[in-house]
Amino acid sequence: MTISAKFTALAARLTGKVGVHDSAEQLAAALDKQIDQVAKERVPEHLAGAASLSSTAAYQPGLIDLRGDAYDMAAYLDALTTAAATLGDADLVDALVEAGEIAHELVARLAVAAHATIPAPAIPVSSAA
Repeated sequence: MTISAKFTALAARLTGKVGVHDSAEQLAAALDKQIDQVAKERVPEHLAGAASLSSTAAYQPGLIDLRGDAYDMAAYLDALTTAAATLGDADLVDALVEAGEIAHELVARLAVAAHATIPAPAIPVSSAA
């Protein structure tokens, strides 16, 4: 999705003008289209960026940014879960709780990955035993 398309979609959501799919088939098609679009537009960029990394430390800024994005997603899922609970939709709440747990796990795992970019301190051989 282009930047202008993202802003258009955000503006539509903020004004309450959001398209809703009426069938599972329509929703599945929209989800498939989204993945296809990301694969087409973003995956080549991600692959090129990853291929340019020349050291372990070079991973750190991207991992930090990615963790922030993941935390934002987790927080949003928590807010959606609370809102769905007030509507009394148990199935939606269950699905959102599970998604939120996975998102929070992703945040923790990305922190571990970021920490893995810090070189381990050298231990003198005489102190290793």
